[in-house]
Amino acid sequence: MVDLHWKSKMPSSKTPKLSLSDNKSLPSLQLPFRTTDISPAAPSVCAAYDYYLRLPQLRKLWNSTDFPNWNNEPILKPILQALEITFRFLSIVLSDPRPYSNHREWTRRIESLIMHQIEIIAILCEEEEQNSDTRGTAPTADLSSSNSSVSRSYSEASLLPRLATWYKSRDVAQRILLSVECQMRRCSYTLGLGEPNLAGKPSLLYDLVCKPNEIHALKTTPYDERVENHENHAVHATHQIAESWIHASRKVLERIADAVLSRTFLKAAEDCYAVERIWKLLAEVEDLHLMMDPDDFLRLKNQLSVKSSSGETASFCFRSNELVELTKMCRDLRHKVPEILEVEVDPKGGPRIQEAAMKLYVSKSEFEKVHLLQAMQAIEAAMKRFFYAYKQVLAVVMGSSEANGNRVGLSCDSADSLTQIFLEPTYFPSLDAAKTFLGYLWDNNDNNKWI
Repeated sequence: MVDLHWKSKMPSSKTPKLSLSDNKSLPSLQLPFRTTDISPAAPSVCAAYDYYLRLPQLRKLWNSTDFPNWNNEPILKPILQALEITFRFLSIVLSDPRPYSNHREWTRRIESLIMHQIEIIAILCEEEEQNSDTRGTAPTADLSSSNSSVSRSYSEASLLPRLATWYKSRDVAQRILLSVECQMRRCSYTLGLGEPNLAGKPSLLYDLVCKPNEIHALKTTPYDERVENHENHAVHATHQIAESWIHASRKVLERIADAVLSRTFLKAAEDCYAVERIWKLLAEVEDLHLMMDPDDFLRLKNQLSVKSSSGETASFCFRSNELVELTKMCRDLRHKVPEILEVEVDPKGGPRIQEAAMKLYVSKSEFEKVHLLQAMQAIEAAMKRFFYAYKQVLAVVMGSSEANGNRVGLSCDSADSLTQIFLEPTYFPSLDAAKTFLGYLWDNNDNNKWI
């Protein structure tokens, strides 16, 4: 049982009563069971997935270091490359000759995806400028410089400036450029994609960072000569975008671990909220499968020999090794809680962490720790929403039987690993218990009731 007497020593008059009457009992909490082990699909299946998406070549671009003094390069480079792939995706959709394709909704979806990507990019750039250790390290070109070779105001290799001149994409591209202008207003530099740049700020050396020509060289799939299907390039681009963001998210999580170790909790909280936004973005990327023509998509699935074998428990998404590692890293954030609260785990299972969390929530003195703990739980919520939404998308585009790995009539107890992820208990049981008991104490504080 939790020691509730610590609150009686707190000076606030609004602190709830700690003496519980005999006819009131503490809420019962279900003890958390062991979380599900997450493992990727069979190695041969994962290798085929990587080969189709040309991930080995993409990883070389993600991991290349061209600006050693720029700490944000490992994060922003794959993100900008995902943005560039989305520009290509927009051109694919607008060039689709199929009369039965929903071109209007496709365009809206991809435009929305681009806007949300730009929003996260702007947030990461702002955080970089607010940190004294990273401020001013981004490779930019000063427009007032006399060096004409670096004073261009926009990229020459990106597809976006060209989309802004094409009659089919002019309106969409102009809205995207205005979004870049608005989102980057609080940053000391802009992206250099052809946005108005009314403030005359330095422009990021987009072509040197993103390498659009090398990215677009990976637009073809290994099966283009044999597979004649318009959804082939849509599926290819969709998963390349997702994999780029997943890789960047893993780099952000590595930075979170370093920030917790150095006890810069506000910085860690900001990065945690960035990871939460990325999980939501990944769900939006996966939703693009809903726009694909059912017959063309299922025919492509057959042409690529993509199917789940009988009794297979690994979902389709676990063919991505990067996604599996990202999921594990997000779950492992729970091990940071004792370090944040500066409390050792009780080997006997006592409520040390829970009590420390309750004190932290009430005291308000170390708000940066509260921000970080809330952000870590926000990641958990966003991640579980992603897997739940992914299962629904899978059932819609492939049918529920295929989505369940051909295991018809499943019960919750025999569910696949995907289902178990969003059904398992919280990764932060001590924080959950702290809020449960704190809420119970406020509910039993008669002096705090207004009605």
